[in-house]
Amino acid sequence: MRKNADAMATPDRTPLHFARKVRGAFLFLADEGFTEVEAKPTLVRYRKGDVEVDVYHGRQSYEVGGGVTVSGSRFAMSEIVRASDPDVAKDYRNAVATTPEGLAAGLEELSALMQRYGAAALRGDPHFISLLEEQRKLWAEEYVLDVLEGQLRPQAEAAFRRGDYSKAAELYGRIRARLSPAEAKKLALAEARSRC
Repeated sequence: MRKNADAMATPDRTPLHFARKVRGAFLFLADEGFTEVEAKPTLVRYRKGDVEVDVYHGRQSYEVGGGVTVSGSRFAMSEIVRASDPDVAKDYRNAVATTPEGLAAGLEELSALMQRYGAAALRGDPHFISLLEEQRKLWAEEYVLDVLEGQLRPQAEAAFRRGDYSKAAELYGRIRARLSPAEAKKLALAEARSRC
């Protein structure tokens, strides 16, 4: 019974002609020596040597996205854009398409981005791939700091307000790089008072 419920929950994508539209928008990949290796209603893959390109239409999100895999490591288009042009990356979002026209526009946009920013990834350029891997580590560390900051800042403020200066100093100290000037003063004060 579960199979029928899943089939009913996922609308038929046939009228969108996803694979045909991907082939048209990503024709440049054939010129680069890539061959199509898989085509499904929501996914098309291309390969050239150890470089693979995937273009997808999210099954539930309807996002139009893609990525490049080099030697087993996949990099989303957002990562490729971010490594190439951080200013453009700030505004980058996958298009969401539920109509044939929207899908075509989303694929054209993704294709243009891949041609503009993905050339080095498509070549499997080792220097660019190393840059992507290093950036991924930095982004992950930033994300961890963002989460930690969100958790510790309110705790540090509460500890400072109730006069638990050693706790406030410890918590503020863990997010020292993210402190505002006012919070830095609170940290200095908390450190001084906790020594007394």
